[in-house]
Amino acid sequence: MGIGAGRAANIKNCELCARKIAEVSDSGKIVVEKSTVPVRTAQAVRRVLECNDKGLKFQVLSNPEFLAEGTAMEDLKAPDRVLIGGVQDEDGIKAAETLVSVYANWVPREQILTTNLWSSELSKLVANAFLAQ
Repeated sequence: MGIGAGRAANIKNCELCARKIAEVSDSGKIVVEKSTVPVRTAQAVRRVLECNDKGLKFQVLSNPEFLAEGTAMEDLKAPDRVLIGGVQDEDGIKAAETLVSVYANWVPREQILTTNLWSSELSKLVANAFLAQ
């Protein structure tokens, strides 16, 4: 077992952000997590957003950035890939396609990959692990 084995990740700040989004929203939203986060963070954010007392519908997408130090601006302008994860139901797929349409303004469609939330979050962690070697 390694350091931290058996301990849960602290995603308190992500949950607090979700509570604030639900509090100030007056219509449904697509919420996009951009950072490297523990796998299943989007699921926790969804649970918080679903508990809103206004009956609003939210979709949570995972869209991790693959940026390298020193070339981040170029990586944003011309990414080798864009990864978008969402819930695999009609509303989740529609939300992901909305974000795809934004990126499609400057990124070739074949470089925009869509998947489920878990796979998107996990892919970023795996990429980081390879870079750390």
